[in-house]
Amino acid sequence: MKLYGVFRSAVGSSNVQIELPGEKATVRTAIQMLTNHSEYGELMKLLLTDQTDPRPNALIMVSGREINSRNGLETPLLESDELSLLPVVHGG
Repeated sequence: MKLYGVFRSAVGSSNVQIELPGEKATVRTAIQMLTNHSEYGELMKLLLTDQTDPRPNALIMVSGREINSRNGLETPLLESDELSLLPVVHGG
């Protein structure tokens, strides 16, 4: 999984590898595993502020394609896929 910007600083690395369970892993599964990992507590706060859906705070891409053009958080992940989380800057 690639992390960018503020997410990278929260985790301390631009690349994170997690072991996904089974053949039916999805983007949701990967994000839940990552945010449940005790080392990445700061990332959880940044991604999941007041909701359980990280999309307001991150552009999420699987192998270069934005997940909303696929199946959203239910987009299946293959072993060869690269999941990218890019922080969204909110302004007013």
